[in-house]
Parts: sequence; structure tokens; C-alpha cells
Amino acid sequence: MNRPVTTGPVAVGVDGSAGGFAAVEWGAAEAAAHDVPLWLVCAGAAEPYSGGASGAGGAGAARAGARAGEHPWPPEQLSAAHRLAAELHPSLKITEDAVCAAPVKALLSAAEEASVLVLGSRGLGRIEGFVLGSVGLSVIAHARRPVVAVRGRAPAGVAAVRGPVVAGVDLREGTDDVLEFAFRTAAAEGRDVRVAHAWSVRALYSYPSALPEPRMTARAEQRARQGLHEAVQPWRERFGEVGVQIRTEGEAVAPYLLEVGADAALLAVGRRLRGAPFPTRIGPVAHALLHHSPRPVAVIPHK
Repeated sequence: MNRPVTTGPVAVGVDGSAGGFAAVEWGAAEAAAHDVPLWLVCAGAAEPYSGGASGAGGAGAARAGARAGEHPWPPEQLSAAHRLAAELHPSLKITEDAVCAAPVKALLSAAEEASVLVLGSRGLGRIEGFVLGSVGLSVIAHARRPVVAVRGRAPAGVAAVRGPVVAGVDLREGTDDVLEFAFRTAAAEGRDVRVAHAWSVRALYSYPSALPEPRMTARAEQRARQGLHEAVQPWRERFGEVGVQIRTEGEAVAPYLLEVGADAALLAVGRRLRGAPFPTRIGPVAHALLHHSPRPVAVIPHK
């Protein structure tokens, strides 16, 4: 990444929906933990608007309207989001902007100035999974800063969930950006980091029908565990107060990370930045987590 994770504000995309309010709640807690401002951004306004909380009604009324399918005018959305964040974190510095631009363009612009961009999601239940929407997926695919997708609100609030920060890493690619994000977040919030890596059992054998050989499997697991310890060691030394858990298994990557991250406060994975002529993409693992994890998912771009 081009700069430290926590130098800019935490930006939150505000749209007046229930998922949007979950993103505000999570983003406010993140900003407070890192002692940086919270920046509320609402895209698609007919005219620009910026300022503090204003307008009638409270965050509770706005959430009720969102549940009813109503989406207030952008300044009202921002005011309700501002009030919610201020109620949860009274000392937090909060700014807000309604931007006259298409949502994807506006959110990508905000991401460039932020330490992290937070987006809400509509949850469609356990079977249908986590559906982020075309705007969120496009933003994540093109952003050059970390983006966190937040699904729904837990009974005590999304920010109140206890659990580790889970970092899913691929030892064949760079791990530092994902690990730095995970360790910084865990240190600021008093959490452990659980570092997870899945490796392919099929890749150990020359033909698909080969029967598993326990010694080969054990050696592969040992190599993966050693690689994880080596990747984590610099961050363990830098963030000595953070507890570290190592997990590795010969499993399909996305299902394994969903299992390992079932109790996570945040699940962080990487996305490789690709230059021309390669198309931008999220990647199959991050895409699966965004659609199926009930936990907040951070997608960290890396080279």
C-alpha cells in the first residue's frame, strides 16, 4: 500500500438503508478506535451538500424509514447517520458530504482520501447469502484502498461483536498488506489476530484419483504452518500486545475461511491489483466471502 493504514479518515457510504446504518455504526467504532475522523459520504445528490447534523427526526426514525423501503433526501440521510454516530461516540469528529456524482465514482474518490471505506449491504437470509449489490462490488473491484463490507446489525450492534480479526492469506502472494491491516485493527480494538491459510490437497498428487498419502499431507501442512509463522513474525514483533493464532488446513479456500472466520469481528482478505491490459476483479475467494460471510469483510488491495 502507498501509505499507512490509519492516516486518513474512515469514510462510510451512506444511502439511508438499514445496511447503510450498520456501516455507519461499524465505521464510527473504527474511527473512534483509531482516533481518526469519521467521514460520511452520500452519492448521487442533485446538488452538493456538506456540514454537520441537521434536519428533523432522529436516527431511529430514519432506520424505520429504511426498513419501510424509504430512502430520504441525501442531507436527511447524512443528518440521521451523523446523529447515530454522535450518539455512539460523542467525542468523535464527524464530517459529511453529499456528492453530485454517480455512486461508484463518488465512493472511489472518497476511498482515495480515506484510510478505509465502509459500505453497507442488504442481507437476504442464510440461504441466499450476502448480496452486496453492483455498486459495492464495483467499488471493491476498483478501489486502491481497503474496503469493508458490513452486513446487518447484531442485537448489540455490529461494533460490539467480540472475536478476533481473521486474516486470510495466500502464501504464494504478498501477505504484508493484509497482515498490517489485521494487526493494526486488532491492536486498536484490543483483539487477537487469527491468521488462516488453506492449501490444496489435490495439488500434491499428479492425478486427481490418487489416494491421500498421510506423510505427504503432513509435510504439506508443516510447510504451510512454517510459512505462516515466517510471514507473521515481523508483525508479531511490531505488535507485541496482540495475541496471534495460526490456522492452516488442506481445504478449499473460501469454505475454510468462512469456517475459521465464523466468530470473527472482522474477516480480512487480499485482492491483487492488476494493471492494464488485465481487467479489474475481486477474485473468487473475496467474492465468496462478500456474498456468504455474516461478518464484516475487509478486502485489502495489494500488488
